[in-house]
Amino acid sequence: MTPTPVSRAGASSWKERRYGGRDHVLHGLPRQEDRRLHRPEVLALQRHRPRPRTVRRRGVGVSVLEGFAGPGGFSEGARIVGLPAGVGIETNADACATAQAAGHRRVRADIRTLKPRLWFDVTGWVSGPPCPTYSGAGRRSGLDDYGTVLAAAERDDHDAYTRVTDPRSALVLETLRLALELPGVEWIVAEQVPAVHAIWEEFAAELAIDYWSSCDVITLRADDFGMPTRRTRVFLIAHRFDPPDLSGLPVRTWWSCGRNRPPTYIAPPVAARIPAPSMAGALGWPDGVRINTRGQRRTAGGNEFAADAPAPSITGRARSWYRTDTGQRLQPWQAGLLQGFPPGYPWHGSRSSRFQQAADAVPPPMAAAVLATVTGRRWRTAITAHLHDLYGPAPGQLDLFEGVA
Repeated sequence: MTPTPVSRAGASSWKERRYGGRDHVLHGLPRQEDRRLHRPEVLALQRHRPRPRTVRRRGVGVSVLEGFAGPGGFSEGARIVGLPAGVGIETNADACATAQAAGHRRVRADIRTLKPRLWFDVTGWVSGPPCPTYSGAGRRSGLDDYGTVLAAAERDDHDAYTRVTDPRSALVLETLRLALELPGVEWIVAEQVPAVHAIWEEFAAELAIDYWSSCDVITLRADDFGMPTRRTRVFLIAHRFDPPDLSGLPVRTWWSCGRNRPPTYIAPPVAARIPAPSMAGALGWPDGVRINTRGQRRTAGGNEFAADAPAPSITGRARSWYRTDTGQRLQPWQAGLLQGFPPGYPWHGSRSSRFQQAADAVPPPMAAAVLATVTGRRWRTAITAHLHDLYGPAPGQLDLFEGVA
């Protein structure tokens, strides 16, 4: 017997509940931004005859839309595991230039002006909204807006931008808006800092009410994927039809819900972690190197750390890091390498911009594992090969390629 969707009183569809059945561009946005998403080169990526929304099993989709796409963290992750290239929406000119130079498609525009009904070929929606207002590396102003954002998600409230202290805090709402309005979307991956865990849970509950089969919120850490950084991120992973098998991921926390399935915390599975190199090992430095992070300014946490372990989470402030033995400053390509990007990745912009791009991006190996999991692909062999290319053999692992011409 087919389960009956849980209804929402007062409206028959998300668009009717939210916009009164009319297409809508958020108040206060310049119309030229809206037009950017409907230029000929953008419309060429879409079909031109409308199609009613249908909910049916079509298998794994191959058309992916990335919001807040940045320099290419998710795009590189998709490339690692062979997921077909998607289209990324991004406002930052340097990040767009970086991604395009690396071979990834970008449209420079404000995601808030996107009209989902035109993107009916999209089956995968990937979202990585800005994190400075929620992150410890920023001012954490988003914590003041937490209640507003949670309430907006529950009430389908598109006016939250006018009530938050920092509009960037409300950008996470675009994750839910696109998830519920893209006509053919089948799966979702969204990434944020740990402070957004409760917001992802609220979004997952909304998706479950909208008859999504599985909605999971998991915590992952980069060094569990063999990377020389301890970056921790929380992912929202949802699938309309087929619950993905998350047991192969080195999950640290796991919250789950779905249609006809109550919210619950799940004990993380015992999954094999990939050994991570140290920061020094990844960058080809000798043992014993120490990194100064703040010059002569000392804080309660100190202003130095040893490079003989995976590095702390990379932020834009890493541009001031330097080796205490040589005085050499960390370079943008090195920050990118610690994040899982190739050393020759074509970063664009000023030194500060390049560091910020690397810091804002989701680590590609971590993104690769999540994208492969939600689309039913194997990921461990591909990621292990990628890590070998970046950092050499894993610690304690015999290099089978040594001495091979």
